[in-house]
Amino acid sequence: MVVALQTEADTVLPPAALACGATVAIGASLLLRCCGMGPERAADAARTLLAEGATALLSYGTAGALAPELAPGALLLPERIAYHGTVRAVDASWRQRIAARLSPAPVAGLLLTQSRPLVTVADKVEAFRATGAAAVDMESGAVLEVADAAGVPGLALRAVIDGAATALPRAAVAGVDAYGRPRFGAMVAALLRRPRDGVDCVRLGGDLRRARQSLVRAWAQLGPEGLAA
Repeated sequence: MVVALQTEADTVLPPAALACGATVAIGASLLLRCCGMGPERAADAARTLLAEGATALLSYGTAGALAPELAPGALLLPERIAYHGTVRAVDASWRQRIAARLSPAPVAGLLLTQSRPLVTVADKVEAFRATGAAAVDMESGAVLEVADAAGVPGLALRAVIDGAATALPRAAVAGVDAYGRPRFGAMVAALLRRPRDGVDCVRLGGDLRRARQSLVRAWAQLGPEGLAA
């Protein structure tokens, strides 16, 4: 299981058990690695997990909506992932088994992976127009690329934070490190430059809570055994 952010990983593990940048075993059948944001970090984490004995790769965490109908908290179990101009299918049988355990039913379709966050509404509109993807993240495509190269099953499970009509406040982007942990000095400096971002950061915090609740519910329905490929 490849997870970028601490706030995503702690929907599975208590914070005290989590070590960012390290692999943690969950029971006898699951390895979790919190790697930080971005496709390069995710690919490195995926290769490390394979070297440590993983026989399948799951990209787990949050995403931004591109499809207008997706609200914060919507759960995504995509059938295909687009990355660097290539569209790859996830492992169909693994996906079917996980989808059967989830209620409400997760969103299918296409997930887009980008190397940078889509901050503005215009960015999201253009990405949706160009690809038709339901949502966007920064890791899943790289994880699936590593899985394909290694000949092992690959899958993604993601919950929406920001809707398609919601811009990401720059203070929120600048105010966290690669693992999503607060950088209070940078956040305060960004808010002093753009005070109106304060309201948007509060709203984004509410959206993040909805996404986390969705992941917590999915984990409760699945657990390590339910995620087995």
